[in-house]
Amino acid sequence: MTQPISNPKDLKGALQLAVGLELSTIPVYLTALYSIKDGYNTDAAQTIRSVVMEEMLHMTLAANILNALGQIPSPEPVEFQGRRNLSPIPDYPFNSPLISGIGTLELLPLSPQAVASFVEIEHPLHGAANLADIDLAGCSYRTIGEFYEAILTALSDKKICKDSDFAKSSAQIPDSQYYGGAGHVIEVTDRASARKAIQKIVDEGEGLPEKCLRQEAKKVTDEDRLHSGWQMYSHYARFRELQTGRRFRTHQLANQVPEGALLLVDYSAVHPALYTRRNGNAGGPEAIALNQFDLTYSRLVDDLYQAFAGVEKVYDKSVRVPAPALQLAVHGMYELKSRAVALMRTPDPAHPGRTLCPRFSYVPPGGERDKLTTLTRELREQH
Repeated sequence: MTQPISNPKDLKGALQLAVGLELSTIPVYLTALYSIKDGYNTDAAQTIRSVVMEEMLHMTLAANILNALGQIPSPEPVEFQGRRNLSPIPDYPFNSPLISGIGTLELLPLSPQAVASFVEIEHPLHGAANLADIDLAGCSYRTIGEFYEAILTALSDKKICKDSDFAKSSAQIPDSQYYGGAGHVIEVTDRASARKAIQKIVDEGEGLPEKCLRQEAKKVTDEDRLHSGWQMYSHYARFRELQTGRRFRTHQLANQVPEGALLLVDYSAVHPALYTRRNGNAGGPEAIALNQFDLTYSRLVDDLYQAFAGVEKVYDKSVRVPAPALQLAVHGMYELKSRAVALMRTPDPAHPGRTLCPRFSYVPPGGERDKLTTLTRELREQH
């Protein structure tokens, strides 16, 4: 049986892991996005990019709830339901310690296999026909929906969190710092706004209830329409369109096969990147580039968590001007993209016909990161 959240400590642990859960899908989607060659698959790129921005929104919403409950969002391991050292930060290939149904998350270039995995992640039952068909396999929940339902139930229980547990925090990320996707940042100050924040994550993304498969695929609200006219319906429906190569018609149900306009995807116009794990101290120029990417990614993750924690950033050290911390962190994705694209254009000497693939390997600050920085510098000096 799935386990309810029964105390404040586990509720805060669940929310820390929720931030990490939303993070875990971003490198999966970015690997496919960055593998697309310039000038090709623009519709597919727009779809994937929009989902990535909304996953960032979902991270922010979970972080805002934590802040309202007096808990600083952190990448440090947490304890949840008696299980210790659960890291919010994914390591790929990633198997969630919480949710069995999503399977293994892999870093793949845009391909039918990659898109099928996107659909499975975002499907209410992760591709299963029935909830009972999903084995818990030592996890706490079978689906992402079950996980978020447990959080919603706990947030509603005044024995687990009292009204007085919620407070307005200066670390709240405001809506003005979010852009590029559907929905809005909700500043959490009480039980109602906390529940609303979780419900927004569920409505847009992986926690979609099974009943939504029997509803219109292109169901949207006013806040799901961008100024450009782009309609941001559920992640599942958007990725299902990519998978089938067609858009949903206006009144089609989400469990039907899309029958609308063509959505062509050219899988040959993609860099053939191949993921490999870090190999000790070995390496030449390719290892240097891979390590530099990991260091850039690690700093980006740190910047996101610092933004969630309300750490002030400045544009100019000589003039202390408060900066929109989340926007500055997101701008770090431009450097990340530049390094990722460079990797994917670089032939992999160990695998003819393939190119290097970003590892999205988070290296914690301190000794381990210092060692990688030193190793990368020494390799660079040798070459």
